Amino acid sequence: MSEITDTIKNLPDISFIDNLKLEDLQSMLIGAFQEMYEKETGKKLPLSKADPNRIILLACSQILYQGLQHIEKAGRMNFLKYAYEDYLDNLSALKKVTRNEALAATVCIQFELSQIRETVTSIPAGTRITADYEVYFATQAYAEIPAGYKAISLLTKCTVLGTVGNGYAIGELNTLVDPIGFIDKVFNVETSAGGTEIEDDESMAERTYLAPSSYSTAGPDDAYEYWVKDTRPDIGDVRISSPMPGIVDIRFIMSDGNLPDDKTVSEVQEHVSQRSKRPLTDYVQVQKPDTESFEVKFTYYINTSDINMAATIQEKVNNAVENYITWQSSKIGRDINPDELTVRIKNAGAKRIVITSPDFRVIGETSKAELSGTPEIIYGGLEID
Repeated sequence: MSEITDTIKNLPDISFIDNLKLEDLQSMLIGAFQEMYEKETGKKLPLSKADPNRIILLACSQILYQGLQHIEKAGRMNFLKYAYEDYLDNLSALKKVTRNEALAATVCIQFELSQIRETVTSIPAGTRITADYEVYFATQAYAEIPAGYKAISLLTKCTVLGTVGNGYAIGELNTLVDPIGFIDKVFNVETSAGGTEIEDDESMAERTYLAPSSYSTAGPDDAYEYWVKDTRPDIGDVRISSPMPGIVDIRFIMSDGNLPDDKTVSEVQEHVSQRSKRPLTDYVQVQKPDTESFEVKFTYYINTSDINMAATIQEKVNNAVENYITWQSSKIGRDINPDELTVRIKNAGAKRIVITSPDFRVIGETSKAELSGTPEIIYGGLEID
């Protein structure tokens, strides 16, 4: 969760029905009914739990309270803290922010002939390649292997939007679905990447929060951060700095904490360098963050009194380590901090923890921590409380 998301979530709660509960409404209805009855008849009317009038009032309160909940929701959907899905789309439209659509993964595919030909070999647009006959990539335009050449590399796009097309390793896409004469071999020359799901509410709320900064090209940090996140919905933390006058240095990572690939860096560079998005005198350079590696090695112990929960605690400790690694790696400039690991392991139920690695280390503002190797987690056994 980013600082902007935290800021939005920590805004004061508001209620358009003054936090009225169902029990409060029931008491109000019963009290109003008894007061009106006494006013009209001069007699007090006790309402027991089985009294038909009380049952009617309680039934009515259910319907009335549902209406109040709709009022509460209608009011809250006008605020960034609460808005979601279509409500957030309409709220963000007031800031000229629209939800980023899902993108298809892309990859370069090499088409090879069985032997060099003296004539051109045509490759139609839409020619499909697959690895498993479940996910397909297709060429986007007509292409040719010139006479005297044996191969050509073409950009292909997954036929399905989303992340499903990401992660096909080099050479894995090697089956030509639509046969072409004389083509002997096809394979991807890089790992497929770039597919994203439709932008989620959290990312869109962040961009809406930043949107006012984008109205000016005066060059504030927030404006550049907005345009970086506007490029793709799966971009995570962004760090803007100016190492010297006129130079804007942009570093970013993906929402999963991983470094961006070269293609994504180029996309961001092109997007934020447009004249309408930067001051004329700004030279914008977009790069991957520098990395500083850290290892996770520790031994932990569990209280003897928790012996019946030992297996559960061990599982929670493993999950805590995964969460720590994500936390440590998901923000640029975040110091490598073993205290955070200690807190998470203790909260998982461990009695104590002896950390061998990492040590506390301050990293540069344009760097990010990156896990090295596999975490070494040693369970030291039970200890007396």
